[in-house]
Amino acid sequence: MNQNATQRFDYIVVGAGSSGAVVASRLTEDPDVSVLLLEAGGPDRHPFIHMPMAFAKAWKLKNYNWFYESEPEPELNGRRLEINRGKGLGGSSSVNGMQFIRGNSLDYDYWAQSGLKGWSYAEVLPYFKRLETYWGGENDYRGGSGPIQVSRSVDPGNLHDRVEAAAVAKGYPINPDYNGATQEGVSRVENSTGGGRRSSTARGYLMPAMGRPNLTVLTHALTERVLLESGRAVGIAYRRDGKAEKAYAEREVILSAGSFSSPQILMLSGIGPADELREHGITVVHDLPGVGKNLSEHPNSAAVFKVRSRETYEKYLRADRVVANALSWFLSKTGAFSEIPGGSYIFARSRPELARPDLQVIWFGLTQLAHIWFPGVTKPPLFYVSCRGGLLHPRSRGWVKLRSADPADKPRIFFNMFSEPEDLRAVVRFFHIAREFAATSPLAEFIEREVRPGPDAKTDADIEAYIRETTGHRFHPLGTCTMGTGPDAVVDAELKVRGIEGLRVVDASVMPDEPTGNTNVPSIMIGEKGADLIRGQSLPPAEV
Repeated sequence: MNQNATQRFDYIVVGAGSSGAVVASRLTEDPDVSVLLLEAGGPDRHPFIHMPMAFAKAWKLKNYNWFYESEPEPELNGRRLEINRGKGLGGSSSVNGMQFIRGNSLDYDYWAQSGLKGWSYAEVLPYFKRLETYWGGENDYRGGSGPIQVSRSVDPGNLHDRVEAAAVAKGYPINPDYNGATQEGVSRVENSTGGGRRSSTARGYLMPAMGRPNLTVLTHALTERVLLESGRAVGIAYRRDGKAEKAYAEREVILSAGSFSSPQILMLSGIGPADELREHGITVVHDLPGVGKNLSEHPNSAAVFKVRSRETYEKYLRADRVVANALSWFLSKTGAFSEIPGGSYIFARSRPELARPDLQVIWFGLTQLAHIWFPGVTKPPLFYVSCRGGLLHPRSRGWVKLRSADPADKPRIFFNMFSEPEDLRAVVRFFHIAREFAATSPLAEFIEREVRPGPDAKTDADIEAYIRETTGHRFHPLGTCTMGTGPDAVVDAELKVRGIEGLRVVDASVMPDEPTGNTNVPSIMIGEKGADLIRGQSLPPAEV
């Protein structure tokens, strides 16, 4: 990694994750521009990061996860929720479930209609195309030569074929590409993988850029605050190897630290709700009430079913097969562990009058209850499948606040999940949909019995109780540095922090609302578009 003793750069980017790695890579395409990229974590070297099947293990790696925790959630029986966020090069794109989803075209048209010029679907589609290499080749909606590889999931148990047939029987259309012209219907899952490996922003964007002399990447560098002079961001104070350091930006400072750390850094710098900053003895530089507010997250609930077949992905978890498949991956990046277990998406509406889907129904040939097994030695395999439901447009909003003025302290996080009753009612409707699918041929013949919520959960009240006791979230936080035009907006349509010169936020925290699907690919798109905004350029709108 390049070093620069002067600690002066054109741009400083904080956070080498799903957006920050993109920004740093794109800006340094200009050899006359120098960029410092600061990352609190380390390099993405652990094999679990790169092995697709090991994604659940990657979440648990001590050095690659911030391991946040929520405040007690009143509507979830006071439970605190575990919050996994990527720490290291690639950020959460290096440890997530790799599901590749853009969202619905209306998501971005609504942004534009709210006054965010430049963020309509036609205007962001070229950036979605630029970031990907689509397995089916380039077309009007998909890109063919981008840094992120996209592949279709495999399905050794033929679960998708059964789900698809059941969906058709229930009136859903077959959709060959939910990231294409339309989203609704039943589809095979697409993943951010290629060549048997995870396709993260570290691998796709940073690795090719690392040799550039105008890019300096410092890992294990914890940002403490933005340096401000006369209402302008001029640099970053950070700590590395126990030593306090400062770096200066001649042009701009870009925060891409994510939906928890970007607002935390702003508040530590004196930018945020004045009363909250004063509580921690922080001098108020700019009273910006929206910092840390509007936190949105997708609730995550699941129905679990015991199946009659032994041809599910769990067969690959027999101990001897685990060894063989792990060896195959290490030697040639092939075999069962080079893929994500197959799944199916149904983007559905819980109420017919909705303009876009509000439920993401995910059938998955494996559950969190699965374990490595060996006949006669360990517990027998379960051979369960799950139907997981994500509420796509929750109304409930939470917040991120400082725990203290110490940058090493984790922020306080409160999702306030199900504070809006309609969110809970929509998830109850998801369970009815899951049960209807399970009772529809040919899934009905495949499924032996319902395990969770189970046959005792007969009424909506029973299902609500199960939801409150078991629901988590999908690790899709956003909105804490909201892009907008109103008084609570933190950044404008060019991602500039309101009231501060030379400072932008470019990550998921700027999204004003949840997209209709997972957030990683939209975060990469924001990195692509944000880099162009910084450079004062833009791709022409798509004609679709």
